Amino acid sequence: MISRSVNWEANLSTYLVEHENALFAWGKCDCALFAAGAVIAMTGVDVAAAYRGRYSTAIGSARALARFGQGTLEATFSAVFEPRPIGFARRGDIVMYQGAIGICIGAHAVFLRREEDGPGLERIERHLWTHAWSVGE
Repeated sequence: MISRSVNWEANLSTYLVEHENALFAWGKCDCALFAAGAVIAMTGVDVAAAYRGRYSTAIGSARALARFGQGTLEATFSAVFEPRPIGFARRGDIVMYQGAIGICIGAHAVFLRREEDGPGLERIERHLWTHAWSVGE
């Protein structure tokens, strides 16, 4: 089981500040790897190690999910993290909105903007999320 470190809140805050102006890049800084990076910051565990450096396009991402994961982001994250009702998602938990993965920061979650939307992070309100997963205790 993955556990959060003693300093997880400070580590997560630092990670999010470092990604305020991040540029989307398949296989380097996409939504799943952004969320996995937050998990590293909070726990020290890289849940995406098998995916890093394995793809550089959307098609490659889908192939990596089929080869190393459970076929979809939802199924892959559900295999690693315990699903949680959206209303019970806590700061640092992983959430989904319109097929993208982000990090809960309270009433909002932060998501990496898509390539066409420019650099940085975007806040999405809780009532728009479709899934949530617990990242340790």
